[in-house]
Amino acid sequence: MAQVLKEEVRNRILVVAEKVFYEKDYRGAKLTDIAEEANIPVALIYTYFKNKEVLFDAVIGSVYINFESAFNDEESLEKGSASERFDEVGENYIHELLKERKKLIILMDKSSGTKHEKAKQKLISQMQVHIEVSLKRQSERQYDPMLAHILANNFTEGLLEIARHYQNEKWAKEMLKLIAKCYYKGVESL
Repeated sequence: MAQVLKEEVRNRILVVAEKVFYEKDYRGAKLTDIAEEANIPVALIYTYFKNKEVLFDAVIGSVYINFESAFNDEESLEKGSASERFDEVGENYIHELLKERKKLIILMDKSSGTKHEKAKQKLISQMQVHIEVSLKRQSERQYDPMLAHILANNFTEGLLEIARHYQNEKWAKEMLKLIAKCYYKGVESL
């Protein structure tokens, strides 16, 4: 029975920490805020998490982005346009990511002061490489690398806007389809 209670307390800390980090960001969040909302003593947080940074890592750990595997899966498809490959691989990955949209927003927008504060730039860089590969695959023309960077930045911001303004799953899927269509049709026109 004690083990169940321990797991319940740990999970309650994580749920409340997610809420507080989402509302205040990493720097603004205090362990006392989390303890108060979780209705536990601050010292109990330290039983489960060494410090605020370790707690933050636990909150965002399930969503920490490494798009490389999704990009590699998409790029390994031999047939289909870029948009068709996205429909087959990338779209599902992003929908799974949007299920944890608050954690995604915490990681991308609210991680200043942590080792994750450059997560958004990392995602944009990974996406830029992916776009460069796609452009080389579909066109013989050489493009200035800034084009891929701008496209990567815009797509990332579009994804984050869906997460920030999330209404429901149906809405998010429709918005993602529309953004992907605009994005891929534009890229495929090059």
